[in-house]
Amino acid sequence: MFRVTVSALATLWFFGFALPAAAGAERVVEALFACDTDFFEVLKSERSAFRSQEVRTVLYEHLRTDIVEFDPPVEVLGLRLTSYRQDTVLNYGLRPSAFSWGFQVDETPVGTALALWKYFPGEKPFRGTVDMLQATKGYPDQPGKLFAISKPRLAGETGANLECHSGRKDLGNIWSLPDVVDLFSETWASGSRWQAWIFGWLD
Repeated sequence: MFRVTVSALATLWFFGFALPAAAGAERVVEALFACDTDFFEVLKSERSAFRSQEVRTVLYEHLRTDIVEFDPPVEVLGLRLTSYRQDTVLNYGLRPSAFSWGFQVDETPVGTALALWKYFPGEKPFRGTVDMLQATKGYPDQPGKLFAISKPRLAGETGANLECHSGRKDLGNIWSLPDVVDLFSETWASGSRWQAWIFGWLD
């Protein structure tokens, strides 16, 4: 009897945590589709749905990529989210000119588009190639913003990127996106936090 009770309590605890976490992750991904800065507020409020394992910054020519790896990956909307990432495009004066942000998933771009079909209805909700599928509707008053599903850009990566693209001026002329570590943690507990802070001086 005791063993049955413990098992039942463990099951209730698991679903009590898993259901709110899954709902929170779903809200974050849905907020991504609007391609505006409200997404970052939703992500911060629902960050408990994501367990960050590693934070790293990759610099390549005029592109800075900040990556937060998840462990375990997050299952939501028929997709398996493995990381969050932000790209900052820098011009020759080290001034940011454009940004992208979103999630990397295990699925292919086409598989990702199929999973998100209900959010982008219509006969042809996406256009493009096997490398990048762009949403055909959604931002008539925001021409500089774009939601897309694309192949990963870093060597050795597979799956797809689920991301928003925007020029700095199209986001209210901001100078940087929120620090990725601040989005997922309130502490300065790791060396990666200091690395991200130092590289922030480049913005």
